[in-house]
Amino acid sequence: MTASDYPLLALGGYETYQLAHIATYIAESLARHRSSERGWAGRAARAEAVRDLAGAATALDTAFGATEPTPSGRLPRPLDAATYATARELLSTGPRSADVVSLAGVGGHGWAVVGQVPGIGAVGAAADTRELAEALRSHLLTRPVEELGPWAVTKEPVAVPKLPNQIDLATFVERLNPERADDRVVARALRGVNRRTDAAIRARFGGFNLDAPSIVQPPAGTKRAPSAVARRVVRPVVRGAQHPAGRRWGIQRPAAAPSVPKTSAGP
Repeated sequence: MTASDYPLLALGGYETYQLAHIATYIAESLARHRSSERGWAGRAARAEAVRDLAGAATALDTAFGATEPTPSGRLPRPLDAATYATARELLSTGPRSADVVSLAGVGGHGWAVVGQVPGIGAVGAAADTRELAEALRSHLLTRPVEELGPWAVTKEPVAVPKLPNQIDLATFVERLNPERADDRVVARALRGVNRRTDAAIRARFGGFNLDAPSIVQPPAGTKRAPSAVARRVVRPVVRGAQHPAGRRWGIQRPAAAPSVPKTSAGP
């Protein structure tokens, strides 16, 4: 499946789509872990990245409803060049594309998402389940280019560090950025884990609607083809909103009838 160079407006199911945001947070944390300085100089940065990985992994397990933690080696991560090339042989190319293929046919485990994004080049992801792979495919097709850098294909396989059995999720939440869509979805998935984490989420994301769906828009300057038929503008209805009079829906009043002159203008 291919798409144009700008994000699509048609998205998949809302619940499924959230998985891709959490997976992207994991990919970004892996990138920070991989780019940290070697030795003692990068120890603090690596520890911070591992903590963020563990927090996001917990969010992903919670979103899936998993009863056991996902092993580190099965977390979503960028594809390496060799796996990408193997999976790509079965698929056609396009200006902006993303496809899902099972790695079982080549003796691998899980699913591969392989694609092409102008401005980045080859992009790909390894996912443990097809559901997550399909969510990431939609993500690569619909999100702006600047958000997809963590999914650039790497030269070597990405090694996921061993994650601790338990972390302070409240501290993790305090580091999340409410302005970022990925961070908001991670926080949303962590609601209900424990009271302290819930308190941290309320404090950090006060004023933000974590249940609001993602809005994807084409970049500025993109021209849309004129439509032959003008579309009617429909305002969204907020379901369940109570009005002061206690009614759920307002009563629409008919337009006032035109006034009739009292005098005749005839001869």
